[in-house]
Amino acid sequence: MYSSLKKFGWSNIFFQQLSFDEICAEETLERIFRITAIHRNRVEAMGAHGESSIICTAEFQPVSQHLAVGDWVMAEPANEHHRLQRIFEPKNRVRRVSNGLPQVIAANLDYLWIVTSANDEFNVKRLERYLALAYEFDITPVVILTKTDICDDIAHFLGQLDGLGAENVHPLSVNTPGSLDVLSAYMNEGSTIALMGSSGVGKSTLINTLFHTALATREIREEDAHGKHTTTHRELFFCDNGAAIIDTPGMRELQLYDAEQGIERVFHSIVELSTQCRYNDCTHADGPGCAIQAAIAEQRISQAHFDNYRKLLKEEASQTRRAEGAHVVKQYYRDYFKKVHSGNKDQW
Repeated sequence: MYSSLKKFGWSNIFFQQLSFDEICAEETLERIFRITAIHRNRVEAMGAHGESSIICTAEFQPVSQHLAVGDWVMAEPANEHHRLQRIFEPKNRVRRVSNGLPQVIAANLDYLWIVTSANDEFNVKRLERYLALAYEFDITPVVILTKTDICDDIAHFLGQLDGLGAENVHPLSVNTPGSLDVLSAYMNEGSTIALMGSSGVGKSTLINTLFHTALATREIREEDAHGKHTTTHRELFFCDNGAAIIDTPGMRELQLYDAEQGIERVFHSIVELSTQCRYNDCTHADGPGCAIQAAIAEQRISQAHFDNYRKLLKEEASQTRRAEGAHVVKQYYRDYFKKVHSGNKDQW
């Protein structure tokens, strides 16, 4: 009976989290939902019998720190709404750092469509960050180069994309419908796709063209090729072909969170070169026998590529120290109040 949830992305990963009694109970199917939008005290969700509004009690407040668009949950009926009971363990939860704090972007993704455009908005360093994000959470990245119909030098952009080592790269234009056919390979029933990229690269326009929706769009500014935010919040919607799509607000800056493995995969050539240096404690600056500096001199890797690698590692180390410090403070107060509470009980 759970096959009716498959079109929403349900799989054995979530089915295995049900108890034997829950599997046998007929009402369980009606209590399972997938989050499509998040609000302050409630969430919108889709289940076997359609859409529902789910109330989130104090246990799940603030909502944005407990739930993400794409999460699977179980809820009980509460008058004309439902009340959240528990959250299924996700197969992945994509996070970034925003205002110094980790922020969940989306959950249970299969593909990350990294959308960029063939104009001045194109930024290799930003694309490296998006790829590291996808690799860290075991999501297949797909790089989509838009607005190719108004570009005079596609080879210039494709050459830079080739240097990233991404396996799935697709140049296309919404004004050339045939160029979009290649994307159908990712839009299978039950698959979940999140679109990410800066404002003005054509994410909403791409969705509108592919799925005949009516998301708001705006033209880019001619002076700098940048656009304004048209998507103001994350929302998941389901397409006729069975795919689930999450459109995200444009992100001019993406700060990674706990993405060491993803960084190493994007910069694997540098990681491999570092093992070939003459000295184990090589700083990769100007010391003798540095394999990385030799590769830069021979133009096998670029200085910009290496600089971005070091910058991302520095950010990662900073975030780790901050997280460890916050954990120590939290543990201190937890122990302190436990001791106070214990002392009060002893007095009585």
